[in-house]
Amino acid sequence: MRISLLILVLCTTTLADEDYYKLLGIERDADDRTIRKAFKKLAIQKHPDKNKDNPQAHAEFVKINKAYEVLKDEETRKKYDQFGEKGLEDGFQGGNTYQSWQFYNENFGIYDDDPEIVTLNRADFQRQVSDSNEMWFINFYSTYCSHCHQLAPT
Repeated sequence: MRISLLILVLCTTTLADEDYYKLLGIERDADDRTIRKAFKKLAIQKHPDKNKDNPQAHAEFVKINKAYEVLKDEETRKKYDQFGEKGLEDGFQGGNTYQSWQFYNENFGIYDDDPEIVTLNRADFQRQVSDSNEMWFINFYSTYCSHCHQLAPT
């Protein structure tokens, strides 16, 4: 069941996005030191001067640099974790992908101040649910969908 939930969450990400963590060969919860160490190792291996026979060496080197630039900065990393590469574009506001629970409670009355209900974004889901040994009941819904609203607990 946990695998199917993870697959569902991962399906919401854009398939065309480059996975910067995978590119650097690190875990999503890697600290700054691990990120820097992985980048330095790859930068030495993939540098175009060391790979003159590889026509893609420059492009690969640029990708690792971009991944490092995004992941080394905490704020940029949060945007990337939540929205992917799209979140890094200038002027990206995040659209209607996330609203606070107060917004939904005031406009739809779904939560009714229930302390057992937790709103999770993609990064929170990864940290709190996927990496946990606890059992979670997860309800995926769209607050703007009247059918989903009728199914919400009352």
